[in-house]
Amino acid sequence: MKSALHAALAVLVLAGCGSSPATPSSAAASVQDGDPATVNRDCKLLGTVSARSLFGLADDIRVQNAMNGAREKAAAMGATHVVFLTSDTQGILNTGQATARAYRCDKPS
Repeated sequence: MKSALHAALAVLVLAGCGSSPATPSSAAASVQDGDPATVNRDCKLLGTVSARSLFGLADDIRVQNAMNGAREKAAAMGATHVVFLTSDTQGILNTGQATARAYRCDKPS
């Protein structure tokens, strides 16, 4: 019984540790990276969003997954654009992390 449980757990862990970033939702995919000078002038700041990710074989995959997570949170706030403040890996597990400012821009930027 324990060996079957361990095998199932190993499959789940390996499935989450792929070699490509997770696909963001359509709402998150519609959130664009904004130019700081333009969004500060033409858009409304909604807040700051952060996300972390342990999933991915490479550091850049974990960072991209964290950035997708931040875009998901920004989309939930009604943001059209984000400006990333940080996006890197850190800690003992090289956790991907990303922090961004979320903006709503009514006119194209």
